[in-house]
Amino acid sequence: MTNLHRLSFSLLLATALLTGCASQTTPPEVVDKTAGPAAGVDSLLRQADTQPATPAAELRLQAARQLAQRGENARALDVLDAIDVSRIPPTLAFEVAKLTAQLSQNEQDPATILRQLDPKRFDNLSAQQQATLGQLRADAWLQQDDPIGAVRELIVSSLLTLDPQEQQRYHNQIWQLLQNIPFDQIKAATRQDNDYQEQGWFELAAMLQERAGLAEREQALQKWGMMWQSHPALLLPPAGLVGIDRDGEQLRVQRIGVILPLSGELAKPAQTLRKGMEAALEVARRQGKSVPRLVLLDSTGLNDVAPLLMQARQQGVELLIGPLNPQLINQLAALQNLEIPVLALNASEPGPSQPWQLELSSEHEARMIVRRALSEGHRRVLLVTPGAEWGDRVASVMREELESAGGRVVGTLRYDTSGNYNEQIGNLMLTPQSAAREKQLRAVVRHRLEFQERRRKDADAILMTALPDAARLIKPMLDYHFAGDLPVYATSHLYEGHPDATRDVDLNGITFCDLPWLLQAPSEAQRLLSSNGENTLSRSGRLLALGVDSINVYPWLPQLERSSGTFLVGETGQLSMSAGKRLERTLSCTPFENGIPASLAQESSDNN
Repeated sequence: MTNLHRLSFSLLLATALLTGCASQTTPPEVVDKTAGPAAGVDSLLRQADTQPATPAAELRLQAARQLAQRGENARALDVLDAIDVSRIPPTLAFEVAKLTAQLSQNEQDPATILRQLDPKRFDNLSAQQQATLGQLRADAWLQQDDPIGAVRELIVSSLLTLDPQEQQRYHNQIWQLLQNIPFDQIKAATRQDNDYQEQGWFELAAMLQERAGLAEREQALQKWGMMWQSHPALLLPPAGLVGIDRDGEQLRVQRIGVILPLSGELAKPAQTLRKGMEAALEVARRQGKSVPRLVLLDSTGLNDVAPLLMQARQQGVELLIGPLNPQLINQLAALQNLEIPVLALNASEPGPSQPWQLELSSEHEARMIVRRALSEGHRRVLLVTPGAEWGDRVASVMREELESAGGRVVGTLRYDTSGNYNEQIGNLMLTPQSAAREKQLRAVVRHRLEFQERRRKDADAILMTALPDAARLIKPMLDYHFAGDLPVYATSHLYEGHPDATRDVDLNGITFCDLPWLLQAPSEAQRLLSSNGENTLSRSGRLLALGVDSINVYPWLPQLERSSGTFLVGETGQLSMSAGKRLERTLSCTPFENGIPASLAQESSDNN
């Protein structure tokens, strides 16, 4: 998923804005050539104080540029703030606005950008200039973790732009943002006081987010189009509107080589993967589609990929799915000329023949819950992870994702499952220090005190990774230590895969992210596997979902790689291609309500 805080177009635009257009009126040169840089700035500002509005603005703009070149951004912003843009020509006002936005962005001060770029201050600008400023305001809204505000700005900019290519670029940005905004926020936006264009975009996003399968999304899009026949998104659709282009490029094969261990300790999970693949093929067969044949290639005990490739060539394999072993995957990536395309089931190092990759790492979940927390305005978080190597890895990913978006970790807990949770959570929330302060105060002040124990106040959310038993103890302890008002976001480790209202009631209020396979209505493949006696709602059931997706996604891999904005709604998440040919999985996120994931409760309600 694209980081909401960085849009490639806006970064390119910001660079161009600072170096592109110069004021049409040449500002006067500094007279005192013997003075240093500071004196030059001061001289410009003194001259500005004696000039009419327009030449004064030109002098202050020149001074601000000199200050910016020296890295004195704060002072440059003060100089620009003194310019009354309502009294100067539009072109000059535009230059002042652009430099203000660039400097405020460097200072990570989005509030200043929004204040300085208030549309009411720039009524006389051309439509194209207004569109450019709208793009800068959108970036500022994103820095304030308000993607809905950014979408509104981009919608206005798209309507002001006459160039179809530029309009398409705006539409792509709008849709990219809408895809990453949580459904409840999109739904709330549809109930606000919107104009025609805004309401159409929000309803389109809400309708498509509610539909999991490609066919359902296409039907929803058709229904939306009948209601919004004049909407810009229908006249100029954004890239990846429903996901993939069914009539677009596909990878067609007759024989798929599946590289998995057929014996040993990994044989059982490998068998589960194969069952998922076979279920996906059976569903396609029942739909009247031509399906490829699976050719099993045993990787048990192998540390060299060459024999597997030889077998694949001998048996006419046209695509390889697997292996799981990172060593074998990296050998494939390192080959200079790999004739057979590969969809690996684990991460790959870069190389001349780097394969496509689809895997179930916890990294996706860690990044998802950070993005969810950021999208809801939380930037100062506490990390709660197990005191184990895997917990440290998840915590490291969370920290990296958070800090890259301007957030920060204000406290951490590596909890000990054999320790006292009350004591550990108390230390995290700093409640013992609160009690200690009370004791000290009572020793000094002899009359009666009214005192209430308090928790720390520097955090606005909690990010957690915990297995079910630990999570059921941690959340009540957080409530006990006065953190019940802090939103908690968690990885899927706390959910066993099937609803259990009695055992999971203590998880109420936690929002977690998991596979659509477990949090949405069952697909045809899942129903088929369940009818065959497979436990699809379990930790191992996730491997069934991975097997299904490996079959469903392979025809679209070239399109996903080459067409930005395309995606496939899969069982393991919404699949899109990132750098390094890795399939990114956007997961489903939902809170626990009454001991049950809310998405499942809603699904049950809709079916009654």
